[in-house]
Amino acid sequence: MSEPVLKYLDSAITQLRDIRTKWPNRIDKQLKRIECLYNELIVNHPSADADKAELSVTGQVLLENLLSETKQLFDDLSNEHRQVHSSISRCGKEIDRNFHSDTSGIIKNQKDIEKDPVNRERVNKLIFDYLNSVGKVDVAECLRKETGMSSVQSINTDEVRTIMESYRNGDYQPAIEWVGTNHPDETRLLFDLHQQHVMQLLENGDKNAALTYVRKRMQLTDQSNSRPFSFLLGAIVSPADVPRYAVLRQAAVTLEVEHNLARLLSGTFSHLSEILDMGIRTVPSLIRLRGMMAARQDQIFFADELPVEISLDKHVHSTFTCPILKIQSTDNNPPMRLACGHVISRDALNKLAQNSRQIRLKCPYCPMESSASDAKRVFF
Repeated sequence: MSEPVLKYLDSAITQLRDIRTKWPNRIDKQLKRIECLYNELIVNHPSADADKAELSVTGQVLLENLLSETKQLFDDLSNEHRQVHSSISRCGKEIDRNFHSDTSGIIKNQKDIEKDPVNRERVNKLIFDYLNSVGKVDVAECLRKETGMSSVQSINTDEVRTIMESYRNGDYQPAIEWVGTNHPDETRLLFDLHQQHVMQLLENGDKNAALTYVRKRMQLTDQSNSRPFSFLLGAIVSPADVPRYAVLRQAAVTLEVEHNLARLLSGTFSHLSEILDMGIRTVPSLIRLRGMMAARQDQIFFADELPVEISLDKHVHSTFTCPILKIQSTDNNPPMRLACGHVISRDALNKLAQNSRQIRLKCPYCPMESSASDAKRVFF
């Protein structure tokens, strides 16, 4: 579904890079030619009164040719710009063709973010925490001012900005010093920061400096880092083109360390990336199911559970599945603890109470009997 969009997007990015690489130099050269010809024909004219002097036929021809070349140059630039605009326009058309703008009615408790001030505040806070957790403190502060968020965590933005800018510019020492001073127990992050510096030395071709740095600065105090430490030593002593150690040079590694550092600096963490990832995997299935079973939307899209199973890599909250009815608990059907300690859902409890001929009901997992009124709600 996203392949056509990525195709035109890659094309637009490539064309923009070509324009940025090629055209500034060509325009500068043309401007210098114009300036040089202007100085020769006008400024340095041999006549005593240059303002009243007339150009020679040769000078007029040279000037006309130069102006014609300049016009052709900008015509070529305009044509390339139109091609970039065409690729960007096709991206928009492919997005409209392959993606759904209407995602309403696919879950029961869909939140109104735009009109509900409480939900809007929650979403803004979620985005604010995410921006801080990836080191974008200036953008987060701009969002806070524009949205008027009231209660936000206080962050030393100057310190975060300085350390993160140094990290992004390839200077890892301020981050290493800060983590070592304020969070010496973060041994894995410290190791990753040292590793970034060592890899930078290797990229510059200075293996001796890398080995010296490892001996002086990287004491292996945490045995959990022994394997990555050995792997780093292997990268130092091996040739630069060994494929096994190419993973240490990937931009994704640098970005992951950057995000871990930003989270520690700002003291914030956001589940926004997990939420978006879950939505990316969930919404297409729900939209397809909505189209296939439009006549039964009131039955499948307004229940307490999603009509499709979605696997999550990271669970951000606890859930309870009733061992009797095999369904997850909800606010309307919460888990209930019986007097014996076993936990079932409220619906299962009510069914057991209805089927019981006596006042007391028997636990389905042990011989103990209790009253339905003795059951207590369990909160996760």
